[in-house]
Amino acid sequence: MNLHGQSDKQILATLGDRLREYRLRMNLTQDDMAERAGLSTSTIKGLEAGRGRLDSLVAALRVLRRLDALEAFLPAPTVSPMQLALHGKQRKRARASSAEKALKETTAESPSKTRESKIKKRGKPEW
Repeated sequence: MNLHGQSDKQILATLGDRLREYRLRMNLTQDDMAERAGLSTSTIKGLEAGRGRLDSLVAALRVLRRLDALEAFLPAPTVSPMQLALHGKQRKRARASSAEKALKETTAESPSKTRESKIKKRGKPEW
């Protein structure tokens, strides 16, 4: 299944559907799963509807014996050989681009724009 063409809501709904399918394969009711995970039934219902918190998702995956799926979901990042060759060590933080620095300098010069620059709107990811 290609998730790249789906919206965030569609991906979360797909994840919820998959959780439901695994729960049903283990012949668990939502109440049984909630009890085993130490969560409320409404939390399980929310996860299956594509809503919820990460700690609840981890608890549900533990009950379903699917924690190994997290490794495939978000594998540990590796150090790039180019990064090691150029810097000799793994990066600890990102550096602002020159365009961002210029914007900060411009904002610092005009105090009326400072307040506006602190408000950031979340854009949609580009993938």
